[in-house]
Amino acid sequence: MARGGEGQEARRIYTEGVGDFAEWLTTEDQDGITRLCTMLGALVLARATNGSPLSEEILTAARAALTASG
Repeated sequence: MARGGEGQEARRIYTEGVGDFAEWLTTEDQDGITRLCTMLGALVLARATNGSPLSEEILTAARAALTASG
């Protein structure tokens, strides 16, 4: 994302899209922002630890947290 004034419209559209996606992820039991952060955080960490058992453990933990019924 550009930091100057020329990127403001792109940032606005991106921000709207993130908000819409988080809203779509919302369930009766879980906030969409929390779900989105869990998904993206798990993806980044799993990729950073790729090739180790920790990578799969991260994905498994995130999947369990996102699919657990409250």
